[in-house]
Amino acid sequence: MPCFSACPGSTHSYIQKQEPIDRAKTAARGVSDVNVLKHVCKKPNHHLKCHNVFYTQSIPPREVRASVPRKVQLPHKELERLKSASKVVTLEDRLDDLMKKETELRRLEEEAERTRERFKKIDDARKKKAEEIALVQKREEVQDKLQVLEKAFLAKHEQEEEVKKVNRIILDAKCHAVRDAQIQEKSKLFKELRKEEIHLEQQVIERAMKSLNDEDRQFDKKQEAKQKYAEEIRKQLLERENQRFLEAERTEKEAKMLREINEAFKHDEERQYQLSKQRRLKFRGELAQVVEMSNVFKRMLCEQERTTEMKIATYMREKDERLRALAHEKKLRKQEQDRKRQRLFNLAQKALESRSQRDEITYLRQRENLEREYRQKEKETAMKKKRLEKELSDAREHQMQETKHRQALQVARAEQDFNELIQRLKKEEEEDGKLTLERQRKRNCYRMDIIRQMGDKEMERRRLLDLERSEASDWRERERQRDANIKAVINAKLAAMRDACLPEKYIKDVEMQLQRITNNQRQKLAK
Repeated sequence: MPCFSACPGSTHSYIQKQEPIDRAKTAARGVSDVNVLKHVCKKPNHHLKCHNVFYTQSIPPREVRASVPRKVQLPHKELERLKSASKVVTLEDRLDDLMKKETELRRLEEEAERTRERFKKIDDARKKKAEEIALVQKREEVQDKLQVLEKAFLAKHEQEEEVKKVNRIILDAKCHAVRDAQIQEKSKLFKELRKEEIHLEQQVIERAMKSLNDEDRQFDKKQEAKQKYAEEIRKQLLERENQRFLEAERTEKEAKMLREINEAFKHDEERQYQLSKQRRLKFRGELAQVVEMSNVFKRMLCEQERTTEMKIATYMREKDERLRALAHEKKLRKQEQDRKRQRLFNLAQKALESRSQRDEITYLRQRENLEREYRQKEKETAMKKKRLEKELSDAREHQMQETKHRQALQVARAEQDFNELIQRLKKEEEEDGKLTLERQRKRNCYRMDIIRQMGDKEMERRRLLDLERSEASDWRERERQRDANIKAVINAKLAAMRDACLPEKYIKDVEMQLQRITNNQRQKLAK
C-alpha cells in the first residue's frame, strides 16, 4: 500500500506528471481515486538524503508501462485519518473542540452524578426498607412480649380473692343468662313447633279438602256424563217411540233391554254413590281422628307448658315466701330487741324515780355529816399548825445558838489549821488541776462518744424511719397497683361479657354486686 503521509511533496510532483485530473473532482472524492503505479514508495528510502521530514526528494518515475493503471482502494479508517491529518486546525476549531470536550465532560459528570444519586436513592430505599422490616419485627416482638406479659398478668391476678369472687359472680350471671336463654329458647321452640304443627295441619286439611274437591268434581263430571248419556238414551227412546208402532216387538225388546240396562246402570250408580259416600265418610272420620289427635297433642303441650309454668311460679312463690319469712323473722327479732330495750329503760327509769325520792333525805343527812366532819378536821388542822409553828420556832432558836457556838469553835480551829489547810489546798489544787484536766479530757472523749453514738442512733432511727416510710409507701403503691390491676382485670372481664353479647341486665347485676362488695370492704377498712 503506498504511503503519502510521509512524503507529501513527492506525491504532489508525481500527481502533476500524471494525466490531468479535475481538481474539484479530486478534492471532492479524496485521494482514494488517484492512479498510483506499483513502484511508488515500495522500496525503502532510507538512503535518500532528506533533512526535512515534510519534504522528500522526488524519485524520477520509470517509464510508464503500456498496461492499464489500477486503482488503489484505501480503508475507511485510513481515509478518515488522512482527512483529519490533511485538515488545517484553526484556533476556532480548537476552541470548538475544547468546548465540545468540556460539554462532553460536563455531560459525563452530570450523568455520573445522576447515576450516583440513583444508586444512592436505591441504597436509601433499601436501608429504609430494612429499617421498616426491622421496626416491624421489633414491633411484633414487643407485641408478643406484651401478649405474654398480659397472659402472665391475668394468670397472676386470677389467684386474687377479689378476682375469684368476680369470677364466681360472672359465672353465676352467665349460668343465669344461659338458663334464661335456654328457657326462652325452649319456649321459642315450643312456639315454633306449635306453629309448624298448625301449618302442617293446615296443609293436611288443605290437601284433604283439595282431594275431596277433586273427587266431587270427578263425581260431578261422571254425573254430567251419565246425565248426558241418559238424555241421549231418552232421545233415542223418544225417537224409537215414534217407530213403536212399526217396530212393536223390536221396540218392546229394546225397551225391555233398555229398562234392564237402566236398572243395572241405576244399581251401579247407586253402588258407586254408596261407595263414594262410604269413602268420604271414612276419610272424614280419619280426618276427624287426626284433628282429635292434634287437639290431644295440643292439650298435652299446653298441659306440659302449664305444668312448667306452675313449677316456675311455685318456685318463685316459695322463694318469695322464704324471703318474706326471713324478713318477718328479722322484723320480729328487731321488735323483740326493741321491746327488751324499752322494758329495761322503763325499769331503769322507775328505779331512778323511786330512788330519787328516798335518796334525797339520805343525801341531805350525809351532806350535813360531811360538813360537820370537814369543820372538825379544819379545826384540828389549825390547832396542829399552831403547835408545829411553835415547835419550829423553838427548834430554830436552839439551832441558832448551837450554830453560833459551832462557828466560834470553827473560827478557832480554822486559825489553827489555816497554814496546814493552805499547804494541803495547794497540793490538792495541783492534784485537782491534774484530775480536772484528766476528767475534762475523759469528759470530752465521753461527750464525743456520746454525741457520735447519738448521731449514729439518730441516723439509724432516721434510716429505719425512712425505710419504714418507703416500705409503707411501697406497700401502699403495691396495694394501689394491685387494686388497679384487679380493677383492670374486672373491667376486661366485663368488656369480654359485653363482647360476648351477654344481655345488659346481667352485666349491670354483676356491676351492682361488685359495687356492693367494694362498699363492704371500704366500711370494714373504715372500722
